[in-house]
Amino acid sequence: MEHFAVIQSLVRHGLAGERDAFKQQVIRLRSRLKKAKDTNNVNTIDRLLNSTSATKELKPTSVQLSRNLVLGERLTAETYPPVDRETGAKLCTITFDDGAFKAPLLTANAKFAINGMIKEWKNIDALKKVDIEPTRTLLIYGPPGSGKTITAHHVASCLSLPLVTARIDGLISSFLGKTARNIANLFDFANRYACVLLLDEFDAIAKLRDDPHEVGEIKRVVNTLLQNLDQRHDHGVTVAVTNHEGLLDPAVWRRFEVQVHIDKPDQDIRYALIKQFLYPIKPAHDVIRIMSYCLDGYSGADVERICMSVKRTVALSGTKNTAADLFQALQTVANLLPIDDDDTPMSYLATNPETFIHHIANDTSFCMTQEAIAHLTGYSQAKISITKRKKRKH
Repeated sequence: MEHFAVIQSLVRHGLAGERDAFKQQVIRLRSRLKKAKDTNNVNTIDRLLNSTSATKELKPTSVQLSRNLVLGERLTAETYPPVDRETGAKLCTITFDDGAFKAPLLTANAKFAINGMIKEWKNIDALKKVDIEPTRTLLIYGPPGSGKTITAHHVASCLSLPLVTARIDGLISSFLGKTARNIANLFDFANRYACVLLLDEFDAIAKLRDDPHEVGEIKRVVNTLLQNLDQRHDHGVTVAVTNHEGLLDPAVWRRFEVQVHIDKPDQDIRYALIKQFLYPIKPAHDVIRIMSYCLDGYSGADVERICMSVKRTVALSGTKNTAADLFQALQTVANLLPIDDDDTPMSYLATNPETFIHHIANDTSFCMTQEAIAHLTGYSQAKISITKRKKRKH
């Protein structure tokens, strides 16, 4: 292929995120095309170069804003993370934003806090006028599967910085003396590069305190972590995630400027999640409403898993994805789920459909007409009316 050497260089520098080197290869390709008198393609490259320059002048990118205060070398796909010297296990993973991570669906309070932090980084000049810097430390806590890690990815994406993720429990060595070294090596790595550092399972260090035989060594490990958190404040952005915030010392809480609680999704968020996870199926409004109602109390991860199961069930059944088909699939999936509480809509749906219908037909907060319930469940309106009046069964 003609000019393949240049194209190969373009691909290599593009994948590595080396913007300046990438641009040089574009200019090199333009020169070759011009020499070959390929005027049309030369003009196309000129338009692309001019368009890119104009965009940069009009609106600085978030990575430019971030790199004003987040210094360090550029991470690339070839950068190898630090490892535990005894086991050879990686102390962290590196994730680059490829557009695959969607903005998380958060409650109003959590969304306000996260958007506030991102707004700070997009308005650095305004903060500098009052001699203050944007938030660099964020603690996200809440139940498993609520979207804490996705939120951390979203923050890194908005700052146009790679995410360096370390599971704290993965840093803990069977030899506690090596744990402090692993922590120091991790922070040395994160401080060397421009990145967002995500400390996952952050409560793992706190759990070490339950070992009465290593009190002195555990105290040294915790102190190492706190000292590195303090020192990193001048280098980059740090996000910690935990499912067990009650295990964290007050000294740990004080290290984080912003603390965000992400809880299980409320009804509106469940509705949006179900609509998103069922795609490309486009269910009717009432189908999503009744699924959201049934999934009250489930985490976002649970909602995704159940929606995937519903899609799989519908696909294999050979039906046409009607409202009744989706409801039947939901009922099939409900029968396969472990039942921790037999007094929930999902448990009624699995074990006693008439009790389920009685429940939703009499729930004034749900407000679904008997006609809509009949359409979904396949029961006649007369049957719905009779079931509604019956004494509730368990």
